[in-house]
Amino acid sequence: RMDLLVNAAGVEDRAAIDPASCDGIGLMRAEFLFRDGAPLPDEETQYRAYRRVLEWAGGKPVTIRTLDIGGDKPISGLTPEGEANPFLGLRGVRLTLAREEVFRTQLKALLRAGVHGTLKVMLPMVTVPDEISRSAALLRACHAELSARGVPCAIPPLGIMVEVPAVAVAPELFGAAQFFSIGSNDLTQYVTASSRDDARVAALNDPSHPAVLRLIAGVVRHGRETGQPVSLCGDMASEPRHLNALLDAGLTSLSVAPARLAAIKAAIAER
Repeated sequence: RMDLLVNAAGVEDRAAIDPASCDGIGLMRAEFLFRDGAPLPDEETQYRAYRRVLEWAGGKPVTIRTLDIGGDKPISGLTPEGEANPFLGLRGVRLTLAREEVFRTQLKALLRAGVHGTLKVMLPMVTVPDEISRSAALLRACHAELSARGVPCAIPPLGIMVEVPAVAVAPELFGAAQFFSIGSNDLTQYVTASSRDDARVAALNDPSHPAVLRLIAGVVRHGRETGQPVSLCGDMASEPRHLNALLDAGLTSLSVAPARLAAIKAAIAER
């Protein structure tokens, strides 16, 4: 069986997706709530947005990625300025752990939303196991705080994006992750040392590079051996030309762009 989920960039994406046509949301980006030049969203604003998505899913799993800014997604006053190489700098979970007050607000909103559906929370840009343990400790602390106040909340499974080569090369170090989701866009960028936003090196930024496929297969094999679920939510999941390689690697769960869902279903049926 193949699980086919969809990626979502905002609450408004619900209008373009029939929940009956997919197996849930494999990647819900939280960045739509954080806009450059606007005040940071408070706990209530985030909770309401996450709750709407979970209720829309009707019990199907929704994986929400914690704030993934930095790199090509700067937010004034939150992301560092003047980094020589922002793609290798303070971004993703590195940034949220450095800005604990921002992270706590989001985690509390997620914990509250978790009672309204099947929520999974995913950490971006994980590089070392300590980032998981620190995030999990914050999640537990936020749960204890909400529970002490009598606020309904639930601790969701905590997983990680596999997009830094250090994780893909040595997934056995990340046993604390309850699931893996391979982010093929950044993984390809870092493995091939070629920016995904630079047309001059676009030919090098190829997710079908044998090194990238070998890493993907290794993560899937590790997940099968340990019981950690593995999915892939990068752009290559939405391209039928990559499907055979992904299935040959052993993947049984893909999260695709909503507009490409029918094409991927058709390609799987023809295989």
